[in-house]
Amino acid sequence: MCGIELLGAVPFFDALVAAYWIGLIVGGGLLLVSALGGGAEDAEVDFDTAVDGDLDMDAGGDFDVHGGTNVEADFHAADAAHAGALGLSSWFSVRFVVSTLAVFGALGVVLTHLTEAGPGTTLAVAAVGGLVAGQGVHQLFRLLRRTSANSAPRPADYVNRLARVTVPIRHPDKGEVAATVRTARRCLPAVASGQTRDFAVGDEVVIVGYRAGVAHVVARAEFESQSGSEGGVLS
Repeated sequence: MCGIELLGAVPFFDALVAAYWIGLIVGGGLLLVSALGGGAEDAEVDFDTAVDGDLDMDAGGDFDVHGGTNVEADFHAADAAHAGALGLSSWFSVRFVVSTLAVFGALGVVLTHLTEAGPGTTLAVAAVGGLVAGQGVHQLFRLLRRTSANSAPRPADYVNRLARVTVPIRHPDKGEVAATVRTARRCLPAVASGQTRDFAVGDEVVIVGYRAGVAHVVARAEFESQSGSEGGVLS
């Protein structure tokens, strides 16, 4: 009876050792290739960046001469997309699989050949260690990606922003304005939206709307007069 159990255990043990080596070689090799490739993006199932579609969002910001500004920073569609992405992609990615395989294989090989741990203990430690390490790497890169995405300006960041005309605006043609958004100076195509229809280079204007990459501007004096803030809401 003991002989039969031993015969069954040996192939199982050999299969585990082979699995450890395969995990180490495949996972470690892919990690090495990724590192040598400058950390290129993998093909993860992650839709977080999809919700940053600035070009498709409308921050509203229509200028209402009877009631100041009407900033409609409506991101419901983005919220819905983000909610839909909180499933599989929150816990699973190619990077997670690769990291899990590499750590699982490394722990299995080390515990098998360099310690006296039994097969069961080795398997448990390798499996748990691989899953924890893989998930940690996955969550770290998700955090880094989200932080990087959050540093990019959104349409609402341009609204109520003081700007200066750099290319003359002649209604209905576009000109250009420069504004400081998130510590960076940005030049934007612009059209006149208020009572003043033409602006010369150097004129101060206020961005009251931003749609499809085009800033909608009014004269600073007009903005302050209608809002009654004397520039208090300008950023």
